[in-house]
Amino acid sequence: MRYFWLSFIAAATIFLVNIIGFIDTMTNSAMGCGPGYPLCNGKLYPDFSDYHSVIEYTHRIVVALASILLFVVAFVAWFRYKSPRLKWLAAFAVLGILGESTLGALTVMVALSPLLLAAHLGVALISFSALFNIAYIIYHEERNRQYTGNTPASLSIFSWGTFIILYCAIYFGGFVAKTGSGAYFQGFPLPTEQLSEAGNAFWIDVIHRLFALVLIILLLALIAMARKSRAVRPDLYCLSLISFLLIILQGLSGAVLIYTHLSLGSVLLHISFVSLLAATLSVICIQSTGRKAE
Repeated sequence: MRYFWLSFIAAATIFLVNIIGFIDTMTNSAMGCGPGYPLCNGKLYPDFSDYHSVIEYTHRIVVALASILLFVVAFVAWFRYKSPRLKWLAAFAVLGILGESTLGALTVMVALSPLLLAAHLGVALISFSALFNIAYIIYHEERNRQYTGNTPASLSIFSWGTFIILYCAIYFGGFVAKTGSGAYFQGFPLPTEQLSEAGNAFWIDVIHRLFALVLIILLLALIAMARKSRAVRPDLYCLSLISFLLIILQGLSGAVLIYTHLSLGSVLLHISFVSLLAATLSVICIQSTGRKAE
């Protein structure tokens, strides 16, 4: 099981990268090490008297550690196992971390528009979801637990469609964060801020909440579809239930965000739930597509 734990730790480290990245943003520490990269204000170590410098430096160190672990896992997945699915996942994991690192470097070196900054979380989730899937497949490989039953093509198509909508919602959520629109949001579950005061932020709030409502409906439908195949793929039915629980927790954390006026803890909860939701739903997508036994 050592390769499973290796991939699990790599996924957990990528998850930590995303969390620290938002701490970096929320505390305005993105420029804590200055415009240079990878040095911190021209040095190999931060100014420990400045917490902005320490947070940004910690973020860079964790990114470096996560990158090393990711490349090791990708190497193992590519050369130790015969599954083509693992090879594709390894490639996506590597591309994701390269994209995230590039955007992170550009963030401190040049001024990026909110639209490009919003892509940062979405790109980071590619690596996290890929590693999550690699860990899932390796776990079943090492346990010699294979599912040979077929699921209907409709389950695969529906799960991928739901994942695409979730990804759009995540990108839009990143746009909300980068534009600062969330500070205007009031009321739950319906918005209560005034259009005259919030301006465009009101419509951004409405769209953001509509994404959440649509995802709740879609995940309920996904549970019903996965339930029909639970005799041959009980794991997918269980994962659909977990996905629904995560979208509910995501919505509740959104309420906490509003009533705590975007406190750091509530932001981290919000990001954590949506990251886990994306990873869990991605497993359903991958496992319901193509050959069912690895």
